[in-house]
Amino acid sequence: MSLASPAGTAPAPAAADAPDRPDAVRARRFWSARRNAAALAALVAVAAAGALLYEEIYIRSGNRAHAWRTWISDQLADRHLDDAWVIAGSAVVCALGLWLLLLAATPGLRRLLPLATEDTGGLRAALDRRAAAAMLRRAALETPGVREAGVKVGRRRARVRAVVGFGDPGEVKAALAEHLSVERGRLGLVRPPMVNVKVRTQSKGRRRS
Repeated sequence: MSLASPAGTAPAPAAADAPDRPDAVRARRFWSARRNAAALAALVAVAAAGALLYEEIYIRSGNRAHAWRTWISDQLADRHLDDAWVIAGSAVVCALGLWLLLLAATPGLRRLLPLATEDTGGLRAALDRRAAAAMLRRAALETPGVREAGVKVGRRRARVRAVVGFGDPGEVKAALAEHLSVERGRLGLVRPPMVNVKVRTQSKGRRRS
């Protein structure tokens, strides 16, 4: 990991980038339960199976098939595989299946950043990205010369945009980079994000990267 500086990129503290605790290195992201997606898929499957079962019992009881059953049977008998509606329906079903597979294979909960833990008996902890952004923004505003600051934290990168109220922008940016480097180490994250700092002066609005 590195932290942007006026002269380019400078290496961040080793303690923040490569924790020497084995359990911290092995920490993984939190997995979402996907309750909404699972409930929706189960609801659709149960509704379709229930309708087909009811229709089959209804027909076996000596009644005529309902109009929707007859219409579906006629459509399946008349339409060929190269029909536009058949291709479109197949594409939609495939897209929904791929979406469900993607949900099953990805952890989700992107807003949670795993924290490094030690001797906790298997207990895991995480920091919300908005909380991490708030902590970095507070550290940025505490830097002399910084009048305003905005921070967006992702899983691998944190973007900091600051407005210099007074002082040399280059010196303010160097102090800001150092201050954020220390604060980033205090977050206690397993994989601290790389911090990109951009500053601009308040009067001219010129940006230094």
